[in-house]
Amino acid sequence: MIDDERPDPDELLKAVKAEESAPNRGRLRLFLGMSAGVGKTYAMLKAAHARQAEGRDVLVGVIETHGRCETAALLEGLKILPRRQVDYKDTKLDEMDLDAILSLRPSLVLVDELAHSNVPGSRHPKRYQDVLEILDQGIDVYSTLNIQHLESRKESVEAIAQISIRETVPDSILDRASQVELVDIAPSELLKRLREGKVYLGDKAQRAADHFFKEDRLTALREIALRLTAERVDQDLQRFGDMRVGKSPWQTNERLLVAISHSPHSESLIRTTRRLAYNLEAPWIAVHVETGLPLNDADQAQLSRNIQLARELGAEIVTTSDLNLAGALRRIARQKNVTQMVVGRPIRRFFRDHFYGGTLLDRMVRETPDIDVHVIRHRSARLPLNWWKRGLPGFTGPLPYWNTFWFLAGVAFLSAMVEPVMGYRAVAFFFLLGVLTVGMVSTMGPVLFAAVLSALGWNFFFIPPRLTFAISTPEDAFMSLAFVLVAAIVGILTNRIRGHERMLREREERTNTLYEISQDLAASRDQKESLIKINERLGRLLDGDVGVFLRGDDGRLERGAGAAHAILISDKEFAVAEWAINAGRKAGWSTDTLAQADSLFLPMQGSQFPVGILAFRPRRRRALSLEQENLLYAIARQLAVALEKTYFEEKVRETRQLEESEKLHQTLLSSISHELRTPLTVVMGAATALHDENRPKDDAYVKGLAGELIGASDRLNRVIENLLDMTRLNSGRLAPKLEWEDLRDLFGVVQQKLAPQLKTRHVRTEVPDDLPLVRIDFRLLEHALSNLVMNALLYTPPTGEIVLRAGVSAGRLQISVRDHGPGIPEASLPHLFDKFYRVPGTPAGGTGLGLSIVRGIVEAHQGTVHVKNAADGGAIFWMDLPTGGNQPASERS
Repeated sequence: MIDDERPDPDELLKAVKAEESAPNRGRLRLFLGMSAGVGKTYAMLKAAHARQAEGRDVLVGVIETHGRCETAALLEGLKILPRRQVDYKDTKLDEMDLDAILSLRPSLVLVDELAHSNVPGSRHPKRYQDVLEILDQGIDVYSTLNIQHLESRKESVEAIAQISIRETVPDSILDRASQVELVDIAPSELLKRLREGKVYLGDKAQRAADHFFKEDRLTALREIALRLTAERVDQDLQRFGDMRVGKSPWQTNERLLVAISHSPHSESLIRTTRRLAYNLEAPWIAVHVETGLPLNDADQAQLSRNIQLARELGAEIVTTSDLNLAGALRRIARQKNVTQMVVGRPIRRFFRDHFYGGTLLDRMVRETPDIDVHVIRHRSARLPLNWWKRGLPGFTGPLPYWNTFWFLAGVAFLSAMVEPVMGYRAVAFFFLLGVLTVGMVSTMGPVLFAAVLSALGWNFFFIPPRLTFAISTPEDAFMSLAFVLVAAIVGILTNRIRGHERMLREREERTNTLYEISQDLAASRDQKESLIKINERLGRLLDGDVGVFLRGDDGRLERGAGAAHAILISDKEFAVAEWAINAGRKAGWSTDTLAQADSLFLPMQGSQFPVGILAFRPRRRRALSLEQENLLYAIARQLAVALEKTYFEEKVRETRQLEESEKLHQTLLSSISHELRTPLTVVMGAATALHDENRPKDDAYVKGLAGELIGASDRLNRVIENLLDMTRLNSGRLAPKLEWEDLRDLFGVVQQKLAPQLKTRHVRTEVPDDLPLVRIDFRLLEHALSNLVMNALLYTPPTGEIVLRAGVSAGRLQISVRDHGPGIPEASLPHLFDKFYRVPGTPAGGTGLGLSIVRGIVEAHQGTVHVKNAADGGAIFWMDLPTGGNQPASERS
């Protein structure tokens, strides 16, 4: 019986090739433990000695022994890299020398304490980012990690150990690790090691025993570490099991979604969603909905941290703009085929629950019955210190409320002036108009504040009995209540309309910017000019300075390339830009790499290589919104595509020019050899005859040989002139020197120059007596007209006629040459001015460049050249040229 569960050879081979196809990426081996003191560093050093015994080049990047003798002893025999000293607050601190590691390029490097935070001013704020850069350079890394430093387990450990954890690494580091090794020890044994001074020394050991190192806490941490390792093993088994049956991972139908905002509670939702997605082997999406609510700097920074956390944990980031939060989440969930949604437990609020259709949870449960909803409690039930700000919708500080107060005070003063005439009930419309005005210019919080304050002010100052909140009649009490509701509803609706208008305007600005940039790239022939326009448009939209640095042929950034001068950067910042393009990752301001820089540098990554850097320096040091970041990334990608297209077009053009040059070379050799050999043969023959002592002594014989020499010399001169003119045309160096000339002189010079060839032909010239002077390059046009006349000589019978005409028609100068030969085949007319083209059946001779040179000279005069067959036989060539404008008076005289 055939076993259908055998490993699929194709899938196994594909998996092996996938691992071997990434030789440029190093392997990461993690030594994971439940806490400090379990022996992670010790185990890592023993494994390093084993690798060194196998012949590998092992380098100790950084090891923290914490005074443990047995750990320090294992460092003997290993090559230790000196640490880099960094100045920080009047002291010097030691850090791992990342540049030295990349320069030495060992086979394996040891990096202890993966979650360590680097000294401010380092290239990366976290050590794990240094490790990622080392791995990207193809260097293997051994490192250690405690379970409490894993981002998705941070909250669980904080709840167990009752401590605050500041240093974490994203869970994606586990996905990057090729091997995770659990270093396990019983809690009782760990406590024994702590008492013996093998974990911490001195008072630090006592503090640890009093707080963190409790047997129940260590047992819980051990369970988390064991569970995580088991999940990792299960993932590996699942992956190999999928290969056994010929499947690939992520074949699940589950897809998770979590909504994130500027709330600190979003961090807990993100970590929970990551754990669920990991266990389900399902992709997950983090969605941020821009509802038009303005955010202050602190909220914007928190939102950026939440999005960055979701990105680090492997989420697909989706952003959208919508005033209806639940509707936006429902729409995205359906677009992405989401099956499970994670939301936080909402705080009940009377106004929202009754006037907005309930909480987000209520609406999602009611409106998405086909999606499972996970409700996650907040980490702490205690109100934050700024709870009173959070309670006010869109709180952006006290200033808008003060402005609203004084504005309504003015409304009250105006109402007091007109109240004796209109009555106290009519005055309510003034307050209602004031609330409407606040809704047009402010946020939701000041609008609700204005509605309540207006109602109180109207009641206190105008409704009898005055200067008290008591209301004497039921009608006034009902009107006061109705006023509050109407004012609040009108103000809220006005504010929502204003917010919707602002979102539409911002979306339109972004769309227009993208469209204008695409138009600039498509329409402009000057790359530098188009980049300058793009810099200006993008700088106005994002309130900053923008510059583009292009990559040179040597692979390095060119500091003055393109429109880079639009933003001036220091040498240090230019080094950041070079790092960004070499690493293929963003760097600088608002990033985790070299964040001390003043500008943000985004690599413009093409399909095959980065083509340059897009630099952005904000005028205000406020974090970019997600929409602005996405716009920058989109423009960087668009620029990369356009610049890469230009680069490849230039390469294709250069290749074609090389091919055409090679073709020209071969054709020249074949045609020039004949053109040079024929007159040279004549010259050699005539010279030999003249040198012969037995030649006839009469003058007629000598004169005939001299005529042959002159004719051959003229032919050689024409060949050389054509070659030189074609060379100048191809190089673009043929610039006409325009002067006012008489075409009769031009015709006369050409006839005199070609008199020996024209002696058997009849040449007729037709030039109007009133033909004005024209602005031309006499020498170049003489050459062009001579080539046309020589071409007519080839096809005109010995007794035929050649007609030269000149005239002005519709403000254009036209010069024509007509022959009375057999004409030109219709199929040859479009190709007649191409290089080396010959009409089939024409007599041998000539280089095939004459008519091509005519076209080049005429186009250099901003004109065109044409040909057609005459109705009564023969062909007509004519040049259509500008006259050069009105003739100056000095030239007419």
